[in-house]
Amino acid sequence: MQSNVHQQFDSFGFGINADDSYKITVFMEDTFGLDGRTLDPVCRNPDDERSVIDELLRWHFRQAVLANMKGKGEPVLEYDFPDGSDMVGEIMSGPRAAERMEAELFSRLNSVSLS
Repeated sequence: MQSNVHQQFDSFGFGINADDSYKITVFMEDTFGLDGRTLDPVCRNPDDERSVIDELLRWHFRQAVLANMKGKGEPVLEYDFPDGSDMVGEIMSGPRAAERMEAELFSRLNSVSLS
């Protein structure tokens, strides 16, 4: 996913509904022309360990709906720090440190397989 598209995904600007043929729903201005499209089948190949995880897509889609329709989703946390900064120190000294750390670890370790 391109970084600018990934930023919108991370900020719940759009979601992918794993229960509706992996349909993409955009909740803000659709600058990339994604609304109504479906996730490429190569991204959801169950035989590929790098494929998306349906449970995570479901969670993300629910959060996107809540954040955009009801304003009740989880907060969008900044996690893009410049080179040379102390990411862990900044996270731990800020508000909701445990949740921010969990989000950071989740996003970075998503592709790591323990088996």
